[in-house]
Amino acid sequence: MKLLEHQSEGFYMFEIKQIEADHTYALRQKVLMPDHAIEECGYSRDKKKETLHIGAFKEENLIGTASFFKERHETLKEKNVYRLRGLAIDPEHRNQLRGQTLLLFAENKLTQLDAKLLWCTTSINNVDYYEHLGFKASEHRFHLPSKGLNVLMTKSL
Repeated sequence: MKLLEHQSEGFYMFEIKQIEADHTYALRQKVLMPDHAIEECGYSRDKKKETLHIGAFKEENLIGTASFFKERHETLKEKNVYRLRGLAIDPEHRNQLRGQTLLLFAENKLTQLDAKLLWCTTSINNVDYYEHLGFKASEHRFHLPSKGLNVLMTKSL
């Protein structure tokens, strides 16, 4: 999906497309895992054939990524569900609907795969952001030593 956008400095091309797992690592490191080496920024399901990686580009520069894994959660009854992980938007491009646009593109792809539900876990501090994207917070909460209180979020597709 290509969009022509306007900002004070002029027009530029904004594009969202499917990418390879390796292309997500640098932005994951910058935004989500700054204390990790780039080689440590992969997820175990990154290379599975049913995994979907989406990238958002301004001109030719990758400014946002998200990965979607066909993965069930123990508390969910639905089948054919996908997990969102690694949603990372470059800080210079936040508050410009990049995450929302990237997610809408991915949801279209996932519905073509007959996905019924999208889920993720997030810090309690990020619940409002995911609710803005259409997710609902579940009652399932858990504590991660490095990230504090986390919440399971779901979104019907």
